[in-house]
Amino acid sequence: MDLFGALSNAFNGLNHTQDALSVVSQNVAGANQAGYVRREYVGQTTNGITPSVQRVLDSYVQKQLWSETSSSGYTSVQADYTKQLDGIYGDPTGASQLSSSIDNFKNTLNTLQNNPSGGAEQSTVLSAASDVALRLTSMSSGIQNLRSGTEEAIAQSVTQADTLLKQLATLNSRIKAAGPQNNLDLLDNRDAALSQLSNLMAINVTELPDGSVNLTNRSGTALVTGQQASDLSFDSHAPLTATNLYSIMAGQSGVGTITVSGNGSSTNLLSGDASIGGQIGGLIELRDKILPNAQSQLDDIGAGVSLALSNRSVSSSSIAGGLSLDTTGIQPGNRMALTFTDSSGTVHQVTMIRVDDASKLPLADNATADANDKVIGVAFSGGLASAVSDMQAGLNAIGAGITVSASTVPPGSNIVSFTASGTASVNALSATITNMQIQGQGNALPFFIDSATGLPYTGSFDVKDQRIGIASRLQINQALTVKPSALADATGTSISGDPMRAKALVSQLMSQTVEVHPESGLSVGSATTVSNLVKQVFQTQANLTNRLASLDSSQSVVLASVQGRFNKSSSVNMDEELTNLTALQNVYAANAKVMTTIREMFTVLMQL
Repeated sequence: MDLFGALSNAFNGLNHTQDALSVVSQNVAGANQAGYVRREYVGQTTNGITPSVQRVLDSYVQKQLWSETSSSGYTSVQADYTKQLDGIYGDPTGASQLSSSIDNFKNTLNTLQNNPSGGAEQSTVLSAASDVALRLTSMSSGIQNLRSGTEEAIAQSVTQADTLLKQLATLNSRIKAAGPQNNLDLLDNRDAALSQLSNLMAINVTELPDGSVNLTNRSGTALVTGQQASDLSFDSHAPLTATNLYSIMAGQSGVGTITVSGNGSSTNLLSGDASIGGQIGGLIELRDKILPNAQSQLDDIGAGVSLALSNRSVSSSSIAGGLSLDTTGIQPGNRMALTFTDSSGTVHQVTMIRVDDASKLPLADNATADANDKVIGVAFSGGLASAVSDMQAGLNAIGAGITVSASTVPPGSNIVSFTASGTASVNALSATITNMQIQGQGNALPFFIDSATGLPYTGSFDVKDQRIGIASRLQINQALTVKPSALADATGTSISGDPMRAKALVSQLMSQTVEVHPESGLSVGSATTVSNLVKQVFQTQANLTNRLASLDSSQSVVLASVQGRFNKSSSVNMDEELTNLTALQNVYAANAKVMTTIREMFTVLMQL
């Protein structure tokens, strides 16, 4: 090699070393910058396309990191809100909790038996009943405040996600215009935005050769395509109440929906089967499932306590070929239970429910919590004959051989009879009817009313399902506060010291079965006692809190592990950079020494 070649090599070596030193300087400066990816000097290829400096990262690990970030956003927000929900339930053994209030109510009724006419005892019973209603309404209010919080948090998160989508579309444009030699900072900014977005929602990222990205959600809906970003919007309904529930039907949802719009089309992201994922997905599940389940559990308790005290059972009477009962006083939502064997020998269990709102008919079988019964909605508003017609049509659709008839004899009664023909048979018949008055209808007593109607709770389906949100509307019956003597006087003519009504109420409260609906997410079956239901609700809530906290903790470990793998290759290691700096300084010095030597040689040659 001649001197000129050696000089050229040394000069190039100095230039490359200077470029490499510049990269080390960038790494040191960016070591504490969020989202900065370590860079390395790789030289320039002959085709001039590969940049001389490139980011050091494992794209597979990076995508896994975005996925785990999304999962962590999902679990962390759920763990946070369920911890707050657990605070609403509190310690089930605490004196100020719902279970203690119900036990105290039962104890005051027991005490009333010893002195039924005692004013102090009667006042204590009413105070205890009022406390039960207050506990339910307070807990319900807390749950709906949490749901309102999720609605507001969804709105904020969707706004943030929409801003990030617009930012990514702009970055796509700038990355493409800058070219591969000048886009490293832009790529860092792009990845930082993708990391923030993945915390909010699950995304699929496709990187294009020019460094720009296309984004879709889990169901494949386009979010960013090149330089175009879709619009994300949310129509918040905050504050929410127990009746504000999600519906897939357009215009009927009581909560906000997330809409993605672009290229002349619009999609409701909540209508598909795919989870949105991330923090937004966690908030959606809280708002539409976890917290409504908690509300439904309280509603089951509220409805159960109310009906356990106010419902009276009506037994059937044997008649030729079947059974009959008196439906006088039956209220919307009250039920008749019929078991019969049809002409083919098949046994059917049927629940007939009074529903006067024609728009709610026919009722679905899930109108009751019993998965084994068939449900028939019956309108009594048109008179007994019309109701019997509805019953007959419903039974004919279930199985042949049963005839329904009506009678108002003796006067004042409303007798419904079920008779069988051929091989069919009527096996059992009964009804539960809610007492609407505090006296004159037997020992059952409407302790509570629905504040929306001012009337005792009956489980009506008219207009809307009365059970939904009843825990937030339950109040002590004002008729009892005006006339507390009714606690010991069921007829209005009894001896004031008769303990029979108080004894009957204690028995009903402790033994009367109440329904547990599927919306409550409990595993106690279709019916249980009030006491057992309260225990199951508190246990279920504790299990939920522990499960989600454990899931979030596990997810944090997974995220930290993936983050560690990513950092190992992509974050700046100051010790490594110092080693590189020392090595490059030595190379620089060696090249400088070569150039100095060649200069000296040229000086000698010029002097010859």
